[in-house]
Amino acid sequence: MALILSCSYVLHELLSANLDLLYFLSLVLIFADIYKNKRLTVKALGYIYLVVLYALLQIVLNDQIEIPRLVINVAKIFLNVFLFIQIKESKIPLPVWRKMAVYSSLLHVFLLAVSLAFKTQWLWRLDETVNIYQKTRLSLLYFEPSEASFHAALLVLLLVFFALREKSGSRNLLHFALIGANLVIVVLSAGMGGMFSLSLACVVMYLFYLKENFSTVRVLGLIALIFLAALSVLAVVNSNNSFYLRFNDIVNGNDGSVVYRFNVSFRVMKQMLLDTHYFGIGFGNLNTDTIHNTYAGFGLVDVISNSFMYALAEGGWLMLLLLAVFFLSLILPVRPEEKILKYALLFFIVSYQIAGGYFTNPVNWIVYGIIANPYLLRHSRSPNPVPAENLPAAGIQSTGTLELKS
Repeated sequence: MALILSCSYVLHELLSANLDLLYFLSLVLIFADIYKNKRLTVKALGYIYLVVLYALLQIVLNDQIEIPRLVINVAKIFLNVFLFIQIKESKIPLPVWRKMAVYSSLLHVFLLAVSLAFKTQWLWRLDETVNIYQKTRLSLLYFEPSEASFHAALLVLLLVFFALREKSGSRNLLHFALIGANLVIVVLSAGMGGMFSLSLACVVMYLFYLKENFSTVRVLGLIALIFLAALSVLAVVNSNNSFYLRFNDIVNGNDGSVVYRFNVSFRVMKQMLLDTHYFGIGFGNLNTDTIHNTYAGFGLVDVISNSFMYALAEGGWLMLLLLAVFFLSLILPVRPEEKILKYALLFFIVSYQIAGGYFTNPVNWIVYGIIANPYLLRHSRSPNPVPAENLPAAGIQSTGTLELKS
């Protein structure tokens, strides 16, 4: 089961972002739940009940809404919410999550080797038009290079967490090798969002690690890492490469991508909310010809790149309210021993969605499910709760949630 989920993680955007294979996984889990007891399906319907009512209200208030797009978008939200609940209530232990991170990383290593041997358009963006600083970017089998950066960065974060907990030198050797391979993908994909989110999350994780395991050696290690990071930054600056040129433009406010993601996106979202009296333009309706033509004068090109601004522009005040309640429900129940992983994941996913990404990307909701899961770190004091070689396979029990078969 771990291998199947790992393949789903690496290959889920193989067809397209709109035909995400994780949507089909969510559908399979829904059918399995309906066959068992319908418990999670009913709960997911309860979660999006207000969204459905609000969508009907948007149809009444706005005669320009394209109803098929609205229905598809609400359906995607439902599939993601179900996936979130499934992960939230699953009892998959940490060693199985570790196996999934390792298997996914090994698949990345294989694809990276193939991509370096054969520079084809299936694995690379060979004529980049968005990023003017780097014309060739690695995308692997993801929808775009920034998604490759995001997926590899998430694996790095999980592997860092497992490395901090691990006592076995041989296992940590594997962890560090896979971390290195995923970092190569992050660099070759040139995804600044993934780099920034990963850096921020790793700092958060290590600070909580120091708080739990304070020692002089670990503090000296942190100082050494900061020193090495400073030297790396100086080397990049002196080399005058594309990363430095882009970072310099970002700092000076001259990077078109960053300006669009924040300044232009905020201006467009604000105008959309004002024009609709804060009810939003309609779920799934931002990427339509009508909206493009209406807001082109405000700088809109294709879509709003900021994931949360995108959701607010479409969902209005209800989406703002639901997001506020959702994040409070994630943060408040976190126990002290869980902060090292869950706060790092929260900083990672939120900062990445602010920088870009897709609001209805199922991986976002899987990460939120991990953060909300009350069972995951219940025995976190034990560095190796279950020996990996003795792990049973994950499956679906009678409760309808993902568990371990006995």
